[in-house]
Amino acid sequence: MSEKRVAPASGPTTPPRDVARLLTCVVARELRDGEVVAFGLNAELLLAAALLAQRLHAPNLRIRHGLRIERGHELSPSAWTEERASRSHEVIEYLEAHDAILDVANRSSPMRFCDVFFVGGMQIDREGSANLIGIRGKDGRMTIRGPGSIGTTSIGTLARHVILFSDEHTTRRLVETVDYVSVPGWRRRAAAGLEGGPSLCVTPLAVLDFADGRMRLRSVHAHATEEDVRRRTGFPLPPGPVRTTPPPTPAEVEALSVVDPKGRLDRVDLCRDGGPR
Repeated sequence: MSEKRVAPASGPTTPPRDVARLLTCVVARELRDGEVVAFGLNAELLLAAALLAQRLHAPNLRIRHGLRIERGHELSPSAWTEERASRSHEVIEYLEAHDAILDVANRSSPMRFCDVFFVGGMQIDREGSANLIGIRGKDGRMTIRGPGSIGTTSIGTLARHVILFSDEHTTRRLVETVDYVSVPGWRRRAAAGLEGGPSLCVTPLAVLDFADGRMRLRSVHAHATEEDVRRRTGFPLPPGPVRTTPPPTPAEVEALSVVDPKGRLDRVDLCRDGGPR
């Protein structure tokens, strides 16, 4: 996807307690009508973002999410199930077993699993590679084991548009080079003969994009400073003009009250100050 994605004009400053709502709006602005979006991490926030985009500018956005049908679209962590059901009035697709992803996440399949895929990780590096496998200690051995890649390697490699999402912004999360690769970034994709790479990395402090396959700072949220973001990033970010992330617009605030009537976004677990350095 090469189109330029433009955020709405800025408005009042967003206080730190509303970071989850700000990030929901940031993500929603990246989604386009007719796309298929899939995710499994930070499901409350990302599902809210997809539903927000549907209400405001992408009525034909299709959402793949593993919630059981009886839950409706309540904002809660994902739970992949063996059920298949549909609620077309909510434009949310409920999938079969997680392994079914592998039937459609390949270039020869006539089916389209998703256009937009959200990827997180225990580590994310400057070229956009993500690590869900584990962390190495000083001796080179794995000292912390992660959830594993599951289907993210296939989907993150073949999706048309990959957005990285992190619930903290620290030097332990944003690293020079990941210890293990779940989803390849720009350089690793090029080495495998694949074009492109992730387009954005959204964190509780900033929005980062990529230039020449390297991460750079696109905007800083109003409750943070550029200096703090750079200090909390485990690799140098290139210099250049940095704007403030536009806060939620009145239309977004109104739509969020419908998408999230119970205020679940206020309880999403984010490191709002970035997290430990």
